[in-house]
Amino acid sequence: MANSADKPYSTAVIAGGRFVFVSGQISTRDGQLVGGSIGVQTEVALENLAHVLESAGATLDDVTRCGVFIADLNDLPEFNVAYRRAFGSRLPARTAVGANLPGYGIEIDCIAVIPELEKK
Repeated sequence: MANSADKPYSTAVIAGGRFVFVSGQISTRDGQLVGGSIGVQTEVALENLAHVLESAGATLDDVTRCGVFIADLNDLPEFNVAYRRAFGSRLPARTAVGANLPGYGIEIDCIAVIPELEKK
């Protein structure tokens, strides 16, 4: 799944027919950065992640691992609330790292496994 021509990476790559590697998603809508609390930014970044996964045939339920880059580690408690709301009781493995992010508070990437289609 290609990205815009000015960015030298793919939004997602499907490997082995079932593994989806999604590049970091931030809190943008229609090309505009969505600010606000880290909770709001997390919700929007996860919505973007879900859209990329959907185009690959997967959902947030299929995510096995997330990488989280957060501008302020003090925001982790608020981030965790939005993250848990998105994933429910099926929490993927996760790494959270403090990072110097250019103008936004959160970036989330993931690995998912596309569910097998039922054989008819």
